[in-house]
Amino acid sequence: MLDFDNLDQQVGAFVEEYVDSFITWDLILFFHENPYTVGSPSSIAMSIGRLGSDIEPYLERMAAKGILSYEYRAGDGAETIYAYKPEPDFEKMVIDFKRALKDRASRLIIVSKVLQKEARR
Repeated sequence: MLDFDNLDQQVGAFVEEYVDSFITWDLILFFHENPYTVGSPSSIAMSIGRLGSDIEPYLERMAAKGILSYEYRAGDGAETIYAYKPEPDFEKMVIDFKRALKDRASRLIIVSKVLQKEARR
């Protein structure tokens, strides 16, 4: 049985606040590892092996939380362009999150928490 109290408190708070799905998980780690990426939902989706239509709502939520900035480009191929613009505190939380993922027990707890969130949707 997983002991949810064994998860670092700050990592647990980060997961509760920011990691609402496995798509968000992928996006957070992608932008953290590729901080200068600027792109449309379809180009970002291609980079993480997902569909643009699948990730667009998650990009919008990340922008609303201040993790990403965005710009709407009008014209024939009108689209929203996203870029990673986190606060330094957020970057530290991502580093702690990545460190927790290296520990099997912590990773299982995090996966369990995200699955519970996805089941509630």
